[in-house]
Amino acid sequence: MSAKTVLHFTTMKYKITLILLATAMLAYSGIIGLLSQRTENWKFIQSVGGIKVSEKENVLYVECYAGGGIKVTVKPTMINSALKVHRIKHKRAGNAIQIRVVTGLVAAKTKDNPKQLDLSAYPAGEYSVQYKDPDGTIYPLGQIELSAKEKSK
Repeated sequence: MSAKTVLHFTTMKYKITLILLATAMLAYSGIIGLLSQRTENWKFIQSVGGIKVSEKENVLYVECYAGGGIKVTVKPTMINSALKVHRIKHKRAGNAIQIRVVTGLVAAKTKDNPKQLDLSAYPAGEYSVQYKDPDGTIYPLGQIELSAKEKSK
């Protein structure tokens, strides 16, 4: 083999190594997690252990584990070790707060549970918290009371 052929193989080896490293870095940084996100239905939520909400100082805490290894409200029947809750979508509909769980592949920047939703912009009062399935079906999760915002001096 000539020196030119050896140099070509060595260069190819370095290029392949760089491509593999770049792919691993992108996956770890959350690009794959971002591209794999989807809104889950109620059947999925129940299969991975359920969902629980609580409120403290106008912050809604949502506990749900897409991996299925932890019982929140029901015993998990499915394990998804590569999935994690990425975020919780929410919107106010009258005196209801409707939430949806968005999952994706585990990524480096995905924070652990419970997820926190700042509700301080919502008017004070009593709200029902509901899970809104992608098909529009509503599942009740509980009641919370939001307090009036403190006026700054």
